[in-house]
Amino acid sequence: MKVCNIIVMSKGGVGKSFTAWVLAQWAKDKNHDMYCADTDPGNPTFAGYQALNVEYIDIANDEMQINRSRFDDLIDNIAGHDGFSVIDTGSTTFFPLMSYISEARTLDALKNEGVRVILHVPIVGGSATKETMAAFAKVLESTDVEVVVWLNGKYGAVELNGKPITETQIYKKYETRVLGLVNVKTRAEDTFGEDFSTLLGNK
Repeated sequence: MKVCNIIVMSKGGVGKSFTAWVLAQWAKDKNHDMYCADTDPGNPTFAGYQALNVEYIDIANDEMQINRSRFDDLIDNIAGHDGFSVIDTGSTTFFPLMSYISEARTLDALKNEGVRVILHVPIVGGSATKETMAAFAKVLESTDVEVVVWLNGKYGAVELNGKPITETQIYKKYETRVLGLVNVKTRAEDTFGEDFSTLLGNK
């Protein structure tokens, strides 16, 4: 079965590459035939994990719009792969990417090739919750595929106006398309946190 996981978010530093890293390691552990790609033009963190054989494809042109030829090559790679794909995207290309996906009906093309497409959206707590929720809404409104939400509480509780995101209007409207919520737990910074930072830093 072909499954393509695409990580999308308009804000940097919220855990996109971490999400890609976790998904790819899970697939590797399950012995799935993997295809991994990083399309972030500014900070291709995911491509740095050599053990995961991540291909770097810069899908942005000089104006930070989508280079259609390179993006279409990426879609061809995904469609032609009989296995599990993990695609990390950049925050700077989020809005043009969402627009192009909608305009070109890219996800429909993948589905027609027998690919199950799942979008993964990290939502961060604290002052950035509102911005990441707005991007979450954009993803849901621009597409019609399944979504997994990753709740990153590193910077505070993932809440909007004092309520969990599951109580928001946008979540309730599209709840049937949400496959699940992944809670990324906050650990003690002086023990687990230091070790984890070292792990990520060493790729």
